[in-house]
Amino acid sequence: MSLIERLQDRNLHLSLGLLICLLVALLLSVAQGSDGLSRRILDRQFNLLHEHAARPLVQDVVVVGIDEASLRKFQEPLALWHPHLERFLRAMQVAEPAVVGVDVELPQHSYEALLPGYEDGLIQALRQLREHSPVVLARKPNPDGSLRTLLASLVEDDATAASVALCVDPDGVVRRFDPNRCTVNAQGSTFTERVVAQLGVIHPGTGLIDFSAGGKLDFIPFDSVLEWQARDDKARLRAAFSGKLVLLGLLSAREGLVNVPVPLAVHTPILKQVPEVLVQAQILRSMMGGGLVQETSAWLGLCLAFAAALFWLGRTSWGKLLTLGVLPVLLGLLATWLLARGIYLPSGGILLSALFAFSARFIYDAVQQMRARSNLRALFDSYVSHKVLQKIVRGRIETPDTVTRIRVCLLYARIRGFNDRMQGEQAQAAVALLNEYLEEMTLAIHQCSGTLDRLVGSDLLAFFGAPLAVDSPERSALEAAQAMLLRLREMNRRLQERGWESIAMVIALHVGEVVVGHVGPPSRRGYTALGDEVGVVMALAASMESAEHAVICSAGVAEAVGAKTGFGDCGERDVLGRRLHVYSWQPPLLERR
Repeated sequence: MSLIERLQDRNLHLSLGLLICLLVALLLSVAQGSDGLSRRILDRQFNLLHEHAARPLVQDVVVVGIDEASLRKFQEPLALWHPHLERFLRAMQVAEPAVVGVDVELPQHSYEALLPGYEDGLIQALRQLREHSPVVLARKPNPDGSLRTLLASLVEDDATAASVALCVDPDGVVRRFDPNRCTVNAQGSTFTERVVAQLGVIHPGTGLIDFSAGGKLDFIPFDSVLEWQARDDKARLRAAFSGKLVLLGLLSAREGLVNVPVPLAVHTPILKQVPEVLVQAQILRSMMGGGLVQETSAWLGLCLAFAAALFWLGRTSWGKLLTLGVLPVLLGLLATWLLARGIYLPSGGILLSALFAFSARFIYDAVQQMRARSNLRALFDSYVSHKVLQKIVRGRIETPDTVTRIRVCLLYARIRGFNDRMQGEQAQAAVALLNEYLEEMTLAIHQCSGTLDRLVGSDLLAFFGAPLAVDSPERSALEAAQAMLLRLREMNRRLQERGWESIAMVIALHVGEVVVGHVGPPSRRGYTALGDEVGVVMALAASMESAEHAVICSAGVAEAVGAKTGFGDCGERDVLGRRLHVYSWQPPLLERR
């Protein structure tokens, strides 16, 4: 097999296509080219679970929010809220929560020189609260990623202050808790890790924040807590906070908002931009509940992507398209079911692998179909009419590659004495005359749905009934013979005007079974008829060339149309050792003109 034939081998194409689809699946999985789609799908899954199947919590986070109302009530800058924070801490002493997380901007420097004794109450209240409940303070990140320092007198030890830096995905949305992805990596444990450690959850690990844990987060206003403390409403304080995880934070847009996958706040039920403290609260929910969501093994995702690449196999069909359409639904249901159980299955790479494989196979099949149509067009362009050719190309007429046996009516035509004429005229003029004649005859044959088989000198062979099936091949052949003679008469008029000798022709028709199909090497194939009947019609034309009849046919042709108008009985003839009853035929239209 030559190199060109190897490159054209269909099995090689299919193997290379499958290899390419597998490589694309590998790249989508390893190079994280599908992460964007996976994240969007994950957000939809979290929204679905958050709205309709939120996982209940044994212990929720109680958020105390410093909202706009609180900020308007207390006029001092937050950096000078020492008295208000002291009162909050006094309230927590009464309530005795399980742990208190303070996620607000705390003083970095002492104001003792400017306001002597101003910070003593805050420091004392914090120390007294630590005797009853653990307290974890937040260290806010600077723009360069470093952490801000806190007033030394507020920090008891390294376990009492930690970073609240959040890890943001490339699209600007917080979905993960993974200190290794943030600048906090070399700066100890995070705020949430320190908080849950006080509740006995050691090393919560890394993973996705479970946004399906609990419903939307509500908060208790900061100024309400201070009012309860001012009224010494111990019952109210203990009912709200006793034995619970309390998180104090700023719920104002002044602090800046964080993008999350779901609307997380009760007070903004449709917004996916929430204060940072609510994200910390959701991280705590995840750690205290079923744990952070863990991603499936990379090998499992790769195997599923490889399986999706198998969409390359098999021809493109409606069933395959339907399967591709159902795949996202089934995969989405599976991934959502797993997510509800704390397992994240990235779907983007799987879906993109399936889409690429399907699209690649669709394009390949389309190109092959175009090539097949082009081949059909090349094969039949000179054999059938343009109308029939379009039907063949569009698949409305079956043209199998394998040959088939079929009943057709054969037409063989030749110019009487053309060889003698060739010797008497110049070669260029004779060829021009022959080309004009053959063009006219071909048009007549195509006009009657015939197929031109071959041209040999001035002789031509055509057949009717393949590839286009007709009601009566014999009638179509007779109509073609009539059209050929009418065109010949018009051509002879033009020849006479030029001063050239007229042309006479004989047309023989014969009906029978022949083998029809594509014959020849790939570089020179032809759609032709084979069999004894072809030899019979050729011999019939040769035997009647000296006769005066323009059209002759075997008895099968005459009987098929009723042998009525224009037929003449010529008796039996010996044709290739076969006795044939032969008829002549005078076309009716030829007599009228």
